[in-house]
Amino acid sequence: MTILLPGLNGGGLELGQLPTFLNSNGFNTVIPDIQGYLHGSPAGDFESWISQVHNVIDPLRKQYKTINLAGISMGSTLALAVASQRTDISSIALLSPVLRYDGWTVPWYRFLLDIACNLGIRSWEYSEREPFGIKNPDLRRRVRDKFKAHELSEVGAPLITAQHLYEAKGLMAYVRKNLDTITSRLLIIQSVEDDTCSVWSAEQILSNVKSDLRRAIWLGNSYHIVTIDNEREIVLNEVLRFFARGAGGNRGIDSYYNDLNPKALRERLL
Repeated sequence: MTILLPGLNGGGLELGQLPTFLNSNGFNTVIPDIQGYLHGSPAGDFESWISQVHNVIDPLRKQYKTINLAGISMGSTLALAVASQRTDISSIALLSPVLRYDGWTVPWYRFLLDIACNLGIRSWEYSEREPFGIKNPDLRRRVRDKFKAHELSEVGAPLITAQHLYEAKGLMAYVRKNLDTITSRLLIIQSVEDDTCSVWSAEQILSNVKSDLRRAIWLGNSYHIVTIDNEREIVLNEVLRFFARGAGGNRGIDSYYNDLNPKALRERLL
């Protein structure tokens, strides 16, 4: 069973074809209805987000031999938080994981927003900005049209509340402190041109988790939402391959990736 976690204030569209693709290749999937995290409900505290995912996983442990996690953007960060509190997660696929917002489109005044949140001023909303995490111009145009109509799109909602961002900041801080408790097999797929977060987040994860297997794939023709952008087919196939190896135990391939340090692996995959 694979638990799929959308991005913050999203609705699952940002997962693209990943749920359907995994299902068609023999992996059962579920997208939890996380109140206070997904679009359509007031922001809840990040501890409740983690707890709700635990509540989904616990009954599934009785039905399935292995439990995998996969997330996009803040969904990846949430997956790490959950895995840091469990020892029964087989594999984790992190797609554009975020440990801090430091991408090239993050506005210079972002620190002022953080200060406002810390002071308890959380009545404002942040508008998503172009390129919306998408390098593909046609997809970006489609998202722009949906945002003009105030609709949920493949990159989530057009607006995100300050309370959501405040709780996301807490989640990122929690994960940064607890990376060394994570032992699950780990796949990271990260764009080197990510507009939301730099490669720093992925490199911190690779360097600090205790997973025996840590694999990273670095994309050169996508932005943040890699599941729907130009290299989405690579993303789909690599996630499937990774989970299939976890289920089938292809130790020859696992040993190959284990022998490479993160920097060498990045250079080879580029």
